Amino acid sequence: MANLKRLTRRVEEMESWIEENGDGDTVANMHYLIRSLRQAGEMLQNEQKNSGNFKQLVFEWMSDREHGEDWNEYIKEKEDAVQTKQEENAKSGEETIEATVEEEE
Repeated sequence: MANLKRLTRRVEEMESWIEENGDGDTVANMHYLIRSLRQAGEMLQNEQKNSGNFKQLVFEWMSDREHGEDWNEYIKEKEDAVQTKQEENAKSGEETIEATVEEEE
């Protein structure tokens, strides 16, 4: 309720300011910004839709040519590589900690 009163007061202040000063550049700028925001939102929605359509087409193409297994093997290789790298980093971190402890002793 307080928000509604506050917003109503702001709108009334804007209306009185426009009445005194005219709508001129300020309102034109506001309309431009609102229109630009709407256009950006529409562009984002279109890009998301296009991206989804492209993904669907790629997966259809892959399944038509029986590349699904190749894709799954590729993903498995990448996941294994990431896991191996993480394990190597963890081991190197443990070695660094052990070396630091030994130096302190």
